Amino acid sequence: MSSTAPVHALTAKYFPRAIVSLRWAAIAFALLGAIFLAPAAWGANGPMFQGGTGTASDPYLVADANQLCRFRDAVNDGNDFAGKTVKLAEDIDLAHVEWTPIGAGTRKGSGAASGSTPFAGTFDGAGHKVSGLSITTSPDADYAVGLFGIVKGGTVRDVVLDGVAIDVPGSELAGGAVGLLIADGTVSGVSVSGSVSAHAGMGGVVGRMTLSGTISDCVNSAAVTAMTGAGNVGGIVGAAYYTTDTGEMVIEGCTNTGAVKGTQAVGGIAGLCSAFVSECGNNGAVEAEHYSVGGVVGEQKNYGGIHHCTNSASVTCEDAGGYGCGGIAGWVRYDGAAPAYPASSAVPVTDNENSGEIHGGNDAGGIVGCFYNAGTVTGNTNTAPALTSSRFAGGIVGNLQNAPLDSLPSSVTEGIAVENNVSATPIEKISAPLRDPFAYNNTPADFTVRDNSAEWVASTNSLRYAVLQRAVDNAPDDGTVTLTADAADADSLSLADGRTVTLDLNGHNLAFAKAPGVAVNWGTFVVTGTGQVSAPATVAPAGTAPALFEVAGSSEKPAAVKLKGGSYNVDVEPYVASKYAELVRDQKDSAGKFSVLPAKEARADAQAKVDANGETVYYESAKAARTAATTEPGAKVTVLDDESDKPSAPDNPDDGSDTDSDGDHSGSTGTSGSTDSTTPAATPAAHEGDSTPGFLDLHSDGAATDTGSTAAGTTSSTTPAATTTPHKTTIKPAGAVPQTGDPLWEALLSIGLLAIVSGAAVALARTRARHAK
Repeated sequence: MSSTAPVHALTAKYFPRAIVSLRWAAIAFALLGAIFLAPAAWGANGPMFQGGTGTASDPYLVADANQLCRFRDAVNDGNDFAGKTVKLAEDIDLAHVEWTPIGAGTRKGSGAASGSTPFAGTFDGAGHKVSGLSITTSPDADYAVGLFGIVKGGTVRDVVLDGVAIDVPGSELAGGAVGLLIADGTVSGVSVSGSVSAHAGMGGVVGRMTLSGTISDCVNSAAVTAMTGAGNVGGIVGAAYYTTDTGEMVIEGCTNTGAVKGTQAVGGIAGLCSAFVSECGNNGAVEAEHYSVGGVVGEQKNYGGIHHCTNSASVTCEDAGGYGCGGIAGWVRYDGAAPAYPASSAVPVTDNENSGEIHGGNDAGGIVGCFYNAGTVTGNTNTAPALTSSRFAGGIVGNLQNAPLDSLPSSVTEGIAVENNVSATPIEKISAPLRDPFAYNNTPADFTVRDNSAEWVASTNSLRYAVLQRAVDNAPDDGTVTLTADAADADSLSLADGRTVTLDLNGHNLAFAKAPGVAVNWGTFVVTGTGQVSAPATVAPAGTAPALFEVAGSSEKPAAVKLKGGSYNVDVEPYVASKYAELVRDQKDSAGKFSVLPAKEARADAQAKVDANGETVYYESAKAARTAATTEPGAKVTVLDDESDKPSAPDNPDDGSDTDSDGDHSGSTGTSGSTDSTTPAATPAAHEGDSTPGFLDLHSDGAATDTGSTAAGTTSSTTPAATTTPHKTTIKPAGAVPQTGDPLWEALLSIGLLAIVSGAAVALARTRARHAK
């Protein structure tokens, strides 16, 4: 067919004389599409804002990409918008057209270089989405790259950056939202997805933060990658560093799920850090080529701390000689850069949790890979499946080291304490030539590793403790220590400072490794709750005090043990509190044989009691009571098989109503070894159910009993008859009409009546219809 032939029947029909080539038709349609579908040219004439006056209550409104560009240009021309608020009114698509940051400029030291035009106002995204942000060029390594370049004392908040594509190989200052945050600037509630790649100093949300500022409640899912270079790479911020005496840096409530990879100082939240990091979580794999790699912070330097953060992702250092690979922090250390770090302090790493695998270089730690000189590591939990390194490894800290003291700021006192932590990683899953379940301590004279264990065993005042004695030591006077797990082979407990401390067993078991289990020299130790308490297998000889407790007070420093609960493997009767009693269980093994209960509960569960030396012990077995009484001269046995001798229901042991503090109760008695008892008349068992007078009860023997009245002429007996309560369920003869009040039968009757009425209505309608015809 000739190229000049009509290309469509439609053209031939409506334009019979037109000769249109296929090529020109395609070009025409393309031009039309470009005209109608292409975005408006950015920076074109028009209003800068949709409306508003710039106040917090009436902010400037940005409704499209053109207005965002005009706002950007105004900032970059020198209007910093300090004290003004700019707010997105709509989602905006930047269409991956090369973007120039709002607040253009470069970094110099810890601030902005001359000629920079930082943003100083408030930018409120109002939850709207900015998509298609793309930056691929950077005029300088320190040029700030991001939606915003430099934010100085200003705020960027509540904006979603979707599909970010930042790829600037020469940049050392790149972030999805902000390149450089300084002078108490704030970034909050920002979410970033896509990818951020640069030479160094990059983060999913912020590239670098210096001296003072806050990054809070931000989420990054973008992949963050350092192509080459020095590193400082973080899922949220690449570097938050340098310090000042007049301010601090804070990173809180942030989450990263993107993969983070760099050369050194690489962290799931922050790469290089002197900030206080708290309530942050990382779920993205973190990997470094050389050193300082951590699930939350790559390298914590000179100042700040890490509190209540979590990591669940793998952390890997590829260099077998690389220092610092940890589930929370890679390397905590100091250097002598005093001019850049005038504020320095011992670094606390507290109450964090790691569950990710750690594959270190020189060292690997479930919480910290390598810790230098000064700080505290406490309250942390590690459950890593495995820890591996080429040299040092520990469940909490892989490597405790002394760096040369000239690197330690003069304001910081040397010393590291690794205490009250939990690591559940078994030693066989810790692979390194030099390893420890908790911390490999290279300098025991300077550093302390103690009171760590494989699980949290107790709590008091909302704080967790890995060792029970530590919980007792930290409980306030009249405070309660609550067991949170079974404790086998526990160390002995001591109380010697005059406090009253209560141990709530809370359903858990406590087995002491040494006797006595509890030594009280001054104060009162109380046990409540349910659970077994065991003394060591070797107990004190017969006739001496039980091996479980040792009380050695004085008139000036009184001491006491008061038991208000628990079961014991030794006789603890001398320590039973007022209104409580010991119940000896009828069991062969001694574990939990001696239970402490409220006195009336013990009496209700017992068959007999033994009174000796002014004390009462209850027994589940009368035979055991008689046997026990033979060893106590003058002991009195009371058999409690009379139902009238037992209470109908236990009383509240602490309501003050029980004036019989030792739980004694009237009943038949005997001397030591006596087998005599008074046998009361048996009480017939009452039927359960309704006792309404006149209810007809059909028993299994077929006899009918009318409980409502006696037969005419019957005389009443002086001996009370046994009371029987009739069953609620009555046997119904076959075919009997169901009793009223039966829901099932009433429902069936209602359905039947409805069917009859409906059928009659249909029949009547049909009859009328036939008559109508």
